[in-house]
Amino acid sequence: MSQKTQLQLVTEFLLTSLKPHIKANNIDAWQEHGTLVICNQDLGLEGYRIAKWKHTAVIHIQSFPHLKVNPYNLLALIATFLIDSGWDRETYDLADPDIDIDAESDDNTTILIELQLLDDIEIIPDANGGIKFNAQNYSLDIAPVNVAETIDTVVSIGGDT
Repeated sequence: MSQKTQLQLVTEFLLTSLKPHIKANNIDAWQEHGTLVICNQDLGLEGYRIAKWKHTAVIHIQSFPHLKVNPYNLLALIATFLIDSGWDRETYDLADPDIDIDAESDDNTTILIELQLLDDIEIIPDANGGIKFNAQNYSLDIAPVNVAETIDTVVSIGGDT
């Protein structure tokens, strides 16, 4: 699958935004408590959104230098990522993030972030694909979408033909 998961995206976003104070070996991330929401949406061009993966993403940050980086900056980064993700959090009943902060020392804390995320699972036709659907082979990938670039309109005013 060529598309990154929401967990990969938020983890990369936090790592990039918090450099040089947080390094890759300071962050662990994983998924828990997932629900597969079946949707079977025909997206056209033979692509399908077959499901959504709703899960709790857990991000564990060790040695967060709370004296060098304002912890509210981290909170703002999480909020902006979720807003920019485009998911209607109310429609999909995605809970607000839970955040636990534990002091490691006078200079560092450990932060545990739990947030509900949603990923689309889309398939496209592929003769060598390992997913059988509607008697055809498919592979995981982003389904192509046609977007209109122009539109023609015809207006008729009071008897004009």
